[in-house]
Amino acid sequence: MSKIDPFSDGNTSLAFGANLNKVLKEIDEIDNEYVLKASSTELEQYFIERASIKPLILGDHYIEGTRGVQIDVSKDFDRVVFPGRQARVTGTQVDVAIPFEGDPLLWRLRPSKFGMSGWRQIELQDAKVLASFTFPDDATNPTQLKQEVEEQLRHLADTVANQRADVERHNAAVPPAVKERLATKRQRAQSAVGAVSALGIPIRRREQPATYTVPTKRRESPLRRPTVAAEKYSPEPVLDEKEYQFTISVLRSMSLVIERNPESFRSLDEEAIRDHFLLQLNGHYEGDATGETFNRSGKTDILIRVENRNIFIAECKFWSGQKNFGEAIDQLLGYLTWRDCKCALLIFNRTKDSAGVRQKMHEVMAHRPEHRKTVEMSVDGDSRYIFVKESEPGREIIITTQLFNIPVE
Repeated sequence: MSKIDPFSDGNTSLAFGANLNKVLKEIDEIDNEYVLKASSTELEQYFIERASIKPLILGDHYIEGTRGVQIDVSKDFDRVVFPGRQARVTGTQVDVAIPFEGDPLLWRLRPSKFGMSGWRQIELQDAKVLASFTFPDDATNPTQLKQEVEEQLRHLADTVANQRADVERHNAAVPPAVKERLATKRQRAQSAVGAVSALGIPIRRREQPATYTVPTKRRESPLRRPTVAAEKYSPEPVLDEKEYQFTISVLRSMSLVIERNPESFRSLDEEAIRDHFLLQLNGHYEGDATGETFNRSGKTDILIRVENRNIFIAECKFWSGQKNFGEAIDQLLGYLTWRDCKCALLIFNRTKDSAGVRQKMHEVMAHRPEHRKTVEMSVDGDSRYIFVKESEPGREIIITTQLFNIPVE
């Protein structure tokens, strides 16, 4: 607990800028091997949270307590006090508590916009501040005291509101700054690793445990950098994002095919429906050896294989509840082997509640332990997620979920 003069130890612009620059400098200093092996989504989220500020949110104030004090009334013109002498009388101190959430350091920073009225000293505690008010017991004036309390609380609330606008502007600027700096760092790291590899000289590596930085700011939960795999980083095949989006669009176009030919799909099982999707996909792509870029493995999945490993998988399942949908996710995740794998879950729906099914699918996806980010969630279209398996740290899995209404027999 400490008494402070609020909003007087600096300003938000300089403090926020210094905090962001510190985080960006930390990004520059990340080990090249680490940044290449880590999940870009997890790294972004980690550094965005490190650089973001949690604004002050004030709760409802209440009287914490009262106690007797001695009050200096030397300057009270309503009293007869000889010049140069100090006069004290018995009085009462009222402590008004204001609960708050957010970064307590903000109580010390002046916002870019603020009024000229002064703020009385406050006592800063863990999750509340105390503003104290006194009055002499022989001259109580409840109306005046209430006015004084309300005026000071209004000054604090107005300043916190102005400060929140600064916080929101800062937090909006953090993600693009972090993403740009991480992209630059990753690009430089790839160039550096490539240059070393091009030497053709064997490298003996010393095994070192992953290092983590502890945030200096108080957080609701401790932050740490995402973990990465122990093996040496090596470039792997990646399905281009544009090609992935095109593949997803081809899959999505099957909705029209099904709508226009309901009789053809009414009695088909998963495997037969999957073959229709394969036909559409391979109508756009041609493989080097087999003539089919997209192949089948097992009964329900569609995949692209590179160097005998799966780089794209689409798992096809009929909707039969959240439990079975979760099992389909488990099955899909079991297939994936590349660091950057893009895939899809194609769900065939024979219920009439498409929006309800999509919501249930989203709930399962969002609550998975592998879930790191919901890129997009649509109640009437595709949704996209980023997963990272605990057993394979740093390997991002992009999953698009699609729902296709199949006519009922």
